[in-house]
Amino acid sequence: MRFNDRKKAFPVIAMICLLVLAMLASCAPAVDEEKEAEERRKAAALALLPAAESYFSEYDQTLKSRGYEGVTDGETLELEGFYFIYRDGAAVNISEEEYMQALAEKPVIKNVIFLIPDGAGFGTYDYANAYKQKFAATAVDGIVEGIKDTENSTMATVITTNAIENETVTSLYLDKYMIAHANTAMTHMADHSATDSAAAGTALLCGNKTDYTMTGVIADFTPVANLLEAARLDGKSTGFVTTKTLVDATPSTATVHVLRRPDQDNCAYQPDASRQLLNSLIDVELCYGSDGGYVKAALKYSDKLICNDDRAANHGYTVVEDLASLNQAVESGAKKLFSKFQIDYAKMIEAGRDLTKTNYNMTVDAWNTDYQGHHLLYDVDAEAGQDITLMDLAKSAIKVLDENIDNPNGFVLVIEGGAIDNAAEQRYVKEAVGDYLAFDEVFGYCVNYAKKRGDTIVVACPDHDSGGFYDPATQNTAPNRGNKLGKSFTDINSLCQALHDGVITDNTVVGGAAVGHSPQDVPVWLYAPETVREMILTKLGLPLDASAEKVRTGKFYDGSEFNEAYQINNSDIAHAICEAARITKLDVATSKLFVPVYDNNDQTKYSYGTYDEETETFTFTNGAKVTRNSRIYIGADGAEHEIKCGLPIYLTNPVSYKFEDGSGRKNAKKGEATAVFYVPLEVLDAIGVSPEK
Repeated sequence: MRFNDRKKAFPVIAMICLLVLAMLASCAPAVDEEKEAEERRKAAALALLPAAESYFSEYDQTLKSRGYEGVTDGETLELEGFYFIYRDGAAVNISEEEYMQALAEKPVIKNVIFLIPDGAGFGTYDYANAYKQKFAATAVDGIVEGIKDTENSTMATVITTNAIENETVTSLYLDKYMIAHANTAMTHMADHSATDSAAAGTALLCGNKTDYTMTGVIADFTPVANLLEAARLDGKSTGFVTTKTLVDATPSTATVHVLRRPDQDNCAYQPDASRQLLNSLIDVELCYGSDGGYVKAALKYSDKLICNDDRAANHGYTVVEDLASLNQAVESGAKKLFSKFQIDYAKMIEAGRDLTKTNYNMTVDAWNTDYQGHHLLYDVDAEAGQDITLMDLAKSAIKVLDENIDNPNGFVLVIEGGAIDNAAEQRYVKEAVGDYLAFDEVFGYCVNYAKKRGDTIVVACPDHDSGGFYDPATQNTAPNRGNKLGKSFTDINSLCQALHDGVITDNTVVGGAAVGHSPQDVPVWLYAPETVREMILTKLGLPLDASAEKVRTGKFYDGSEFNEAYQINNSDIAHAICEAARITKLDVATSKLFVPVYDNNDQTKYSYGTYDEETETFTFTNGAKVTRNSRIYIGADGAEHEIKCGLPIYLTNPVSYKFEDGSGRKNAKKGEATAVFYVPLEVLDAIGVSPEK
């Protein structure tokens, strides 16, 4: 620019400067107001600092009572719109942006969803995965054609590719989240080559290996706390849903403590199991069975319907009996749910439903009695919107726990796809694969829920493998058994097509020699916020790059090799989950819930008081009384009180029980060496009794 041009520009520049000064002058009050607002904000934050310090101090004690070292740097708190972080032993006020960053680095986990596909090992998993991968290519609007039961009937649960937002998945949803393969061995395996569901469920949910058929109890006959009990100690809500009955083996390991699984013909244990169920304080208990369990008609015990709907209602539960009443209860805001779902098989068959009695382990006599069978309808037999499915149970439970209860402490929910086991044990490939695909949809639903929240862990692991489908060592061998005379498949593509076309006949078998449970490792899956996921992997001793491709190579139907770097014990999972969610450690929970006060085999061992077998009541020396499996106790002052967590249990083995006709007695098989009465520590504290060393 020439000099004269610049000279002409001076008046313009001056005018601009004057305008800027005027604007600055007009902004001065606003600047002052912003400064004053910031001073007020700092003052308000400073005023809240003692409350924040108090919170962190209390939280420190809470964590220590749960078995942890206490508050560590990075813990955050939101208080009346202000944000604080714990640093160097003190609460520090931070901005919202800093708070969000700290929360991302150290998320607060409120909820845990633990899914168990019973009996669902790698063989069944590979079948289901192959099916979805084959037919996902033909999906319309994210819907994959399901397995046909008959020419006119398909699965009740829709197979999808888009159940998780912002993802399109053409394999099982589970596939993306595989992190390990778990060893299912029991404490020792002298008597059995493979675990049963009771021992395996105790490993998964109590974090302890045990022996065959033992439920919530370890090999030395002492009880151990489960994940739901630990969560309730922390004030969390809890739930268990299953397509089987609540006194079946796997559900029992999250709800009761008995020396032998109470299901089927083990009636001697069902009274204890049923009472513990009703008094457990579990908020949601949804299952198959009109009394929460089942009893063979050939057996008898004194209180057959001890867990029936009337008693559940008396314990504060809203009792539901079909899909319509379940939906109504959930939508009306019910906070405690108990089910008495029962299937009238004969009526359904009369109405034209194509059900095969043998596929439900039903004899002709049992079919026509009150014996309830084992589980809800297989998904390929169920009709959407009419028959209850695992997805119906899962959605209902999550809505009740999350929205209806809305507990600020969060919840822990266990979901079991129980019928996979029944089908796989008998090599009913159509039913096994159908229920596996339905379970996978439930897993996808839970992961989608967790991703939207950011404070929820979803973990899944089978209790054991069943069926040994396509065991690599015997993949070309189909057993020729009397009740397994259907067509044999050794080609996966042909099998998937047959499932799709609905031409699989009853009792179809597939390659492999094992029938029933097998000792194979089982897959483990995990979704958690990234930093929490890394912490869980580290706790489990797994590499941080854990994925399906790393865990193993190949498939069971064409040979599969496992990477030993990704093997864990099934009993390690619950401990890692507790630590990630800061749930009371399971050994600490055990010490709080089960204090031994009486040993019938050595009555001089403890000096707390005496036990009356007739009334099932333990009386302390100061006059306080507790009754077996009851939440009500009598204090030394004679007044009634309620136990907040836990139950007094008498862990013993009933001597025998009678058959229906009164002839003969069947001796219990385990635990004859123990007869110990346990009381929660909170009772001892309340009545002023110190635990004996």
